[in-house]
Amino acid sequence: DDAPLYFDAVGQARLPSWSSGRIALVGDAAYCSSPISGMSTSLALTGAYILAGELAAHPHTTAFARYDAVMRPYVDQAQKLPPGTPRIANPRSRAGVGVMNTVLRIAASPAAARLGGLTSKLFTPPADAIDLPTYPTLPSASPARTGGQR
Repeated sequence: DDAPLYFDAVGQARLPSWSSGRIALVGDAAYCSSPISGMSTSLALTGAYILAGELAAHPHTTAFARYDAVMRPYVDQAQKLPPGTPRIANPRSRAGVGVMNTVLRIAASPAAARLGGLTSKLFTPPADAIDLPTYPTLPSASPARTGGQR
Protein backbone atom coordinates (compact mmCIF):
# COMPACT_ATOMS: atom_id res chain seq x y z
CA ASP A 1 0.00 0.00 0.00
CA ASP A 2 2.83 2.45 0.68
CA ALA A 3 4.99 1.43 -2.31
CA PRO A 4 6.08 4.37 -4.49
CA LEU A 5 5.02 2.61 -7.69
CA TYR A 6 2.86 -0.20 -8.99
CA PHE A 7 3.35 -2.36 -12.04
CA ASP A 8 1.60 -5.34 -13.55
CA ALA A 9 1.67 -7.34 -16.76
CA VAL A 10 -0.82 -6.72 -19.54
CA GLY A 11 -2.02 -10.06 -20.81
CA GLN A 12 -4.73 -12.08 -22.46
CA ALA A 13 -6.25 -15.43 -21.52
CA ARG A 14 -6.25 -17.70 -24.58
CA LEU A 15 -7.51 -21.14 -23.57
CA PRO A 16 -8.27 -24.01 -25.96
CA SER A 17 -11.32 -24.90 -23.85
CA TRP A 18 -13.37 -23.01 -21.25
CA SER A 19 -14.70 -26.13 -19.56
CA SER A 20 -13.59 -29.41 -18.07
CA GLY A 21 -15.98 -31.96 -16.66
CA ARG A 22 -18.69 -30.07 -14.80
CA ILE A 23 -16.65 -26.86 -14.44
CA ALA A 24 -16.80 -23.91 -16.83
CA LEU A 25 -14.98 -20.60 -16.85
CA VAL A 26 -16.51 -17.27 -17.77
CA GLY A 27 -15.25 -13.69 -18.03
CA ASP A 28 -11.58 -12.79 -17.59
CA ALA A 29 -10.77 -16.26 -16.22
CA ALA A 30 -11.81 -17.75 -19.57
CA TYR A 31 -11.05 -15.08 -22.16
CA CYS A 32 -9.49 -11.93 -20.77
CA SER A 33 -9.12 -9.75 -23.83
CA SER A 34 -6.70 -7.29 -22.16
CA PRO A 35 -7.43 -4.10 -20.22
CA ILE A 36 -6.40 -2.22 -23.36
CA SER A 37 -9.31 -3.60 -25.41
CA GLY A 38 -12.06 -2.29 -23.14
CA MET A 39 -14.02 -5.49 -23.79
CA SER A 40 -13.84 -7.34 -20.45
CA THR A 41 -17.29 -6.32 -19.19
CA SER A 42 -18.97 -6.95 -22.55
CA LEU A 43 -17.35 -10.38 -22.81
CA ALA A 44 -18.14 -11.32 -19.20
CA LEU A 45 -21.82 -10.32 -19.39
CA THR A 46 -22.31 -11.89 -22.80
CA GLY A 47 -20.54 -15.08 -21.73
CA ALA A 48 -22.60 -15.35 -18.54
CA TYR A 49 -25.83 -14.86 -20.51
CA ILE A 50 -24.89 -17.50 -23.10
CA LEU A 51 -23.60 -20.02 -20.55
CA ALA A 52 -26.73 -19.63 -18.39
CA GLY A 53 -29.02 -19.93 -21.42
CA GLU A 54 -27.26 -23.02 -22.71
CA LEU A 55 -27.28 -24.67 -19.26
CA ALA A 56 -31.00 -23.95 -18.93
CA ALA A 57 -31.66 -25.58 -22.30
CA HIS A 58 -29.21 -28.49 -22.40
CA PRO A 59 -27.24 -30.95 -20.24
CA HIS A 60 -23.88 -29.49 -19.21
CA THR A 61 -21.86 -31.47 -21.77
CA THR A 62 -23.91 -30.10 -24.66
CA ALA A 63 -24.28 -26.66 -23.04
CA PHE A 64 -20.51 -26.22 -22.61
CA ALA A 65 -19.84 -27.16 -26.24
CA ARG A 66 -22.54 -24.74 -27.47
CA TYR A 67 -21.24 -21.98 -25.16
CA ASP A 68 -17.83 -22.37 -26.75
CA ALA A 69 -19.24 -22.45 -30.29
CA VAL A 70 -21.30 -19.27 -29.80
CA MET A 71 -18.70 -17.29 -27.79
CA ARG A 72 -15.44 -18.28 -29.52
CA PRO A 73 -15.81 -16.03 -32.63
CA TYR A 74 -16.82 -13.06 -30.44
CA VAL A 75 -13.87 -13.63 -28.09
CA ASP A 76 -11.44 -14.08 -30.99
CA GLN A 77 -12.52 -10.74 -32.45
CA ALA A 78 -12.33 -8.97 -29.07
CA GLN A 79 -8.80 -10.28 -28.53
CA LYS A 80 -7.56 -8.78 -31.80
CA LEU A 81 -5.88 -5.60 -30.63
CA PRO A 82 -4.82 -2.76 -32.89
CA PRO A 83 -1.31 -3.15 -34.37
CA GLY A 84 1.43 -2.27 -31.90
CA THR A 85 -0.77 -2.81 -28.86
CA PRO A 86 0.06 -3.20 -25.98
CA ARG A 87 3.56 -1.83 -26.67
CA ILE A 88 2.18 1.59 -27.72
CA ALA A 89 0.10 1.82 -24.52
CA ASN A 90 3.06 0.75 -22.36
CA PRO A 91 6.09 2.51 -23.81
CA ARG A 92 9.54 1.67 -22.47
CA SER A 93 11.48 4.59 -23.89
CA ARG A 94 11.26 8.36 -24.29
CA ALA A 95 10.51 7.85 -28.01
CA GLY A 96 7.75 5.37 -27.12
CA VAL A 97 6.17 7.89 -24.74
CA GLY A 98 6.28 10.44 -27.56
CA VAL A 99 4.53 8.05 -29.96
CA MET A 100 1.87 7.21 -27.37
CA ASN A 101 1.24 10.90 -26.62
CA THR A 102 0.95 11.67 -30.34
CA VAL A 103 -1.55 8.85 -30.90
CA LEU A 104 -3.61 9.98 -27.90
CA ARG A 105 -3.48 13.60 -29.05
CA ILE A 106 -4.77 12.60 -32.49
CA ALA A 107 -7.48 10.34 -31.04
CA ALA A 108 -8.68 13.17 -28.74
CA SER A 109 -8.56 15.88 -31.42
CA PRO A 110 -11.62 17.69 -32.78
CA ALA A 111 -10.90 16.12 -36.19
CA ALA A 112 -11.12 12.63 -34.68
CA ALA A 113 -14.36 13.60 -32.92
CA ARG A 114 -15.83 14.69 -36.27
CA LEU A 115 -14.94 11.28 -37.70
CA GLY A 116 -16.99 9.79 -34.89
CA GLY A 117 -17.41 6.06 -35.25
CA LEU A 118 -14.43 5.68 -37.55
CA THR A 119 -11.91 6.29 -34.75
CA SER A 120 -13.69 3.89 -32.41
CA LYS A 121 -13.61 1.23 -35.14
CA LEU A 122 -9.88 1.78 -35.57
CA PHE A 123 -8.97 1.73 -31.88
CA THR A 124 -11.42 -0.69 -30.25
CA PRO A 125 -12.89 -4.10 -31.10
CA PRO A 126 -16.62 -4.09 -31.90
CA ALA A 127 -18.83 -4.81 -28.89
CA ASP A 128 -21.81 -5.61 -31.11
CA ALA A 129 -20.18 -8.38 -33.14
CA ILE A 130 -22.43 -11.14 -31.80
CA ASP A 131 -26.01 -12.13 -32.44
CA LEU A 132 -27.30 -13.13 -29.03
CA PRO A 133 -29.40 -16.27 -28.99
CA THR A 134 -32.85 -16.11 -27.44
CA TYR A 135 -33.32 -18.64 -24.68
CA PRO A 136 -36.58 -19.91 -23.22
CA THR A 137 -37.69 -18.21 -20.03
CA LEU A 138 -37.57 -20.47 -17.02
CA PRO A 139 -40.48 -20.46 -14.59
CA SER A 140 -39.68 -18.56 -11.43
CA ALA A 141 -39.43 -20.49 -8.18
CA SER A 142 -42.66 -20.47 -6.21
CA PRO A 143 -42.59 -19.86 -2.44
CA ALA A 144 -43.76 -23.47 -1.89
CA ARG A 145 -40.74 -24.84 -3.77
CA THR A 146 -38.28 -22.63 -1.89
CA GLY A 147 -39.63 -23.33 1.58
CA GLY A 148 -41.56 -20.07 1.70
CA GLN A 149 -38.46 -17.91 1.40
CA ARG A 150 -37.02 -16.04 -1.53
